[in-house]
Amino acid sequence: MQKFRRTRYGLAVTSSALLALGLTTGMSPYKSVDVSVDGRVQETGTYASESVNEFLRDMGLHVDRYDLVEPARTTVLQSGMKIVVKLAKTVTLRDGGKPPIEVHTLATTVGDLLHSMGIRLRKQDTVSIPVRSEPRDGMRIVITRRDTVVYTSESPIAFETVQQASSAYAAGQKIVVRSGENGTSREIIRKYYVNGRLMHVRKSQSVVRQPVDELVDVGTAQPTPVLASRSGSSLVANDSFTVQATAYSNPGGFTATGAPAGYGDIAVDPSIIPLGTKLYIPGYGYGIANDTGGAIQGYRIDLCFDSVGQAIDWGRKDVTVYILGHVNS
Repeated sequence: MQKFRRTRYGLAVTSSALLALGLTTGMSPYKSVDVSVDGRVQETGTYASESVNEFLRDMGLHVDRYDLVEPARTTVLQSGMKIVVKLAKTVTLRDGGKPPIEVHTLATTVGDLLHSMGIRLRKQDTVSIPVRSEPRDGMRIVITRRDTVVYTSESPIAFETVQQASSAYAAGQKIVVRSGENGTSREIIRKYYVNGRLMHVRKSQSVVRQPVDELVDVGTAQPTPVLASRSGSSLVANDSFTVQATAYSNPGGFTATGAPAGYGDIAVDPSIIPLGTKLYIPGYGYGIANDTGGAIQGYRIDLCFDSVGQAIDWGRKDVTVYILGHVNS
């Protein structure tokens, strides 16, 4: 674009020539005109009757369709007229990933230029030229667009089952005393883009809700046996403990209670098992504590058999003795 370079000397020559021409040809009076080009004011004039556009052309000032001329270019020149010319600046603009474009602008700042083009800047975007800068010919303006896309997902955290021993329940029995609840975890994925191109991915994970363990009581209590007595009535074991059991045979003899000695009579230490207590011994059966013996002290019992051979077969062994009582007693 041709700029305004007319010198004062050139203006003087033109004015002198026009003055001489007017004096000899009888043209219209001299018109004094002020011309401001991008803020630089020069005083000049002419005798010609012409438009503003023709006057500027005669001055050697080329203006194109992007430039601002006031008053309008077709206005007839008058004496005392003030002509304002603002030359458009040509800049190259690239917005994000779009192809660069050439822009002719009269804007006073880069920010005004972007606004006039409907270009909106977001907080995360950047501009290569400060938005308060004045546009200049050949300036290159680059807008970098930055975007962050966030993806959020949730998934369950499985609860665990915790078992704890409890004597409140029979051995092997499992009772859920507290139901388990799954927890929740949250994953956040952030994707960072520059001018539409993925540049970086960041992942983070957090626990939204902790899982609640399921509690299960596992019984350890031995079951209480319900047994049938010799009479056919049901008996229940009220207590049990381990003793050392020996055997004896006393055909024709009597027990400490005066009853004839026979199978089912059991000698005990009365301080441990009171006389008359009904007992059950696995491998022997039912019996009654109705005998004593000098060697039967503490947790020892002596089982009566009908023959010496049976007593020898039993020998000596540790057994669990059950203290019996009637179910309905």
